[in-house]
Amino acid sequence: MALTGPDYWRPERGSVMATGIGQACFLCERRIAREPAWTWSGATGQIFLHPGCAADFMLRIGSDLLTMQQRSGLRFGEAPRR
Repeated sequence: MALTGPDYWRPERGSVMATGIGQACFLCERRIAREPAWTWSGATGQIFLHPGCAADFMLRIGSDLLTMQQRSGLRFGEAPRR
């Protein structure tokens, strides 16, 4: 993930400045109106999130992973027991 906007862009690295303005937030679907926003590029495209939505998304993913670990009895990365 990366923050968007001019305060987080590194032109010396030759990167293109990402902006979230006008993009729909992946979590709440509202349009992003100001920087910074969060962006994440993956195999199927790029998502944008408001900073608060990024925090909520991270907590939800962590909660889901913890629930999976507790229910399966496995630690992350372990193969299922047969």
